[in-house]
Amino acid sequence: MSGNFEINGENAADDNQDDLAHLVEPLFKTVSDSDGRHGIRLERAFWDALDTLSAKRGAKRGTVVAGIVAQAHDQGINATSAVRSATVDALRAANERLAAFSDPNNLVALLQMSPSPSFALDRRKRLVRANAEFVRYLRGIGGITNGAAPVDTAQLTLDRPTEQIFAEVAAGTTIECGVAIRIENRERRATARILVMPPGPASVIVGFIHS
Repeated sequence: MSGNFEINGENAADDNQDDLAHLVEPLFKTVSDSDGRHGIRLERAFWDALDTLSAKRGAKRGTVVAGIVAQAHDQGINATSAVRSATVDALRAANERLAAFSDPNNLVALLQMSPSPSFALDRRKRLVRANAEFVRYLRGIGGITNGAAPVDTAQLTLDRPTEQIFAEVAAGTTIECGVAIRIENRERRATARILVMPPGPASVIVGFIHS
C-alpha cells in the first residue's frame, strides 16, 4: 500500500514524512539519580510524552525518568528500553481511565444527575435513559400517585426532526426545542434544552426540561 495520500487534490506525503521525521528524531539527555548521571537517547515523541505525563503528576520530567532508570538498574534492565516501555504503559493506563468518560452512556449518566427532569433519545427516537426527576415528571402527566411511571410507554415528540438535530447541531452544543410528552391520552407540552452528546458523530441527545 502506498504511503501517499491526497488532501484537496494535493499530495500530502511530504508533510506526513516531515511530521514523522520530527517524531522519530533522537534526542540525548542526561538524568541524575543516587548513582550519578546517566545519558538517555530517546525519540522526540517519547520526550514529549514524558513531559505530558510528568506535568499530570506534578513532577519534573527528570525526576520521573530518574526513577525509571533507577528501577531498571536495580533489575538489570536496559535503561532506554525501560523508559520507553514505562512511558507507553503509563499512556495506555491513562487512556483506559479516560475511556469511560468518552463513552456516551457514561456521559449521559453524569448529566442526568442534574435536578432537572432529563431524558436521552437515540437516533431512532427511542427513550434510552431518563433520570428520577423525569420519572416524577411523567407521573405528574399521567396522574399517577403510586408506583412507577410508565416510562416505556411515554411518547416524546420534539418540534424539530431528531435527525435534523443530529445533522445540524455540533456535538457538545445545545439548542432550545419544544417537546410534546404523551402518556396514553394525556399530553403535556414543554420546552427543553437539547444537548448533542460528544464525541461525534453523536448517537444520543439529552434533553433538560425547564418550562
